[in-house]
Amino acid sequence: MTPLNSKLRNLAFTVLASVALAACQPLTTSGSSSAVDYRYERFTEIQETANYNQCRKTAFSLDREAGFDNSKFLASAKKFEKCELSISGGESLIDKETRLKTIAMGVQNFIKGGDLTSARRMLEHFKTVADGHDLYYTDSASFVDSMSVLLNASQDKSSIKLASQNAKGAIKDEIRRVWYWQAN
Repeated sequence: MTPLNSKLRNLAFTVLASVALAACQPLTTSGSSSAVDYRYERFTEIQETANYNQCRKTAFSLDREAGFDNSKFLASAKKFEKCELSISGGESLIDKETRLKTIAMGVQNFIKGGDLTSARRMLEHFKTVADGHDLYYTDSASFVDSMSVLLNASQDKSSIKLASQNAKGAIKDEIRRVWYWQAN
């Protein structure tokens, strides 16, 4: 065997070995970076959900402590509102009914605390999130109708419209009583 053949054979072997080894190496790292990005996004979603649930827990705790203290109802309502604002962009992470109940508690606590402007604003947000759905009390009264009657009673004094609302009976009776004494 001549030294030239031996050198060509070594060169050919080196070229083939490097081609074979190069085939085993990834050409880009895009696959691994997308996996890291996915894990980071998933972690962020889990963290956002956990923060939302902790926020709700704190708000419900404030609600239980409120008793008859308007300022505590307002603190609870603001916490419920903060919970809703904390899920910017991650609305699909939180169950819709859970979100609606959170917003509903905020609306009710703003009313109990005396901040009707914030209650109206949150009720409108509720309607946007609900997208035609509603929550119902145990007596089958509509949350949206009940809160609308409470928040708009002084603006629209129509007995027919009031009667047609699926609001709680006690609320409608109280509105009628107020209207009677305002007129007489």
